[in-house]
Amino acid sequence: MSPAVSVIIPSFNHEAFIGRAIDSALAVDGVDLEVIVVDDGSTDASRARLEQVEDSRVRVHLQENQGAHAALNRGLEEAGGDFIFILNSDDAFVPGRISALTGRLKRNRRAALAASWIEVVDADDARLGVKQAWHTLPPWPAPSPGPFLSALGDPRLALLETNWISTTSNIAFPASLVRDHGLRFAPLRYAHDWDFILSAGHLGALELVEEPLVRYRVHGTNTIGEGGAEGEGRMRFEILWVVARHAMRLIRSSAGSDAELADLRLRLAASAPTFGRSALLDQLLLLRGSGERAPAAYDALLDDGNPFREWAVNALAG
Repeated sequence: MSPAVSVIIPSFNHEAFIGRAIDSALAVDGVDLEVIVVDDGSTDASRARLEQVEDSRVRVHLQENQGAHAALNRGLEEAGGDFIFILNSDDAFVPGRISALTGRLKRNRRAALAASWIEVVDADDARLGVKQAWHTLPPWPAPSPGPFLSALGDPRLALLETNWISTTSNIAFPASLVRDHGLRFAPLRYAHDWDFILSAGHLGALELVEEPLVRYRVHGTNTIGEGGAEGEGRMRFEILWVVARHAMRLIRSSAGSDAELADLRLRLAASAPTFGRSALLDQLLLLRGSGERAPAAYDALLDDGNPFREWAVNALAG
């Protein structure tokens, strides 16, 4: 019999945290679940720690290093549950998370994805703050005085302003998203979660549980802080690429009239992150076009050596 819930843990070089992540996923009463750990070529003691796990609900898969998106996609292939949760190997679930989010998804059959507020902690689990969706702890200053998409109260539109869900550890979704719609994580290093979430937003509503039910850990080796100025440029380019990939399709589906569409366009220009390069976002929107699917040439902008990408990364470098 298939489990009710699959928890996918992409693991990479988090020997200090992987045990806590697994324990937090297993600390659930009355829920039939499986935990699928995909170790993406760890070079520290993570694999030795995984060998010590004896719980039959945990399955471990090892692969050569291919990136977080590949580890997540491998987990999606292995998952047999009706609902799928993601948990990064340096984060942890708060007790009650699985039942709260599956409850929301069951009550709203139109929902494509569920998330919660986030408890931000340090390496020792000390609380640093609570991120209440798009209302608190923004990752960067507002790009303009507004009017903002987030002011409309639509969780999907707010995602064009900021990835308020913040991390793959904060998403849960029905397995039909993968099995019926073929949703997968794109080959992005920094924004694969944002792209996946926006893709889900085209397929249904987003449910928000207003409680901090996942612990996002801030420590010395978070991916978001790597690579110096060049790494910041790559991250910013991925963000703009993702926003442009989904923006027009999402605001068109949200507008009930030409007047509403004009207002949403205005709010997109005022809200979307540009890092001081609004002309670059405009170029990406133009290259993306208005079709249901992005053209192959747009997806090719992610290729290493693509001249537009190289220029944009340099322009966006901090």
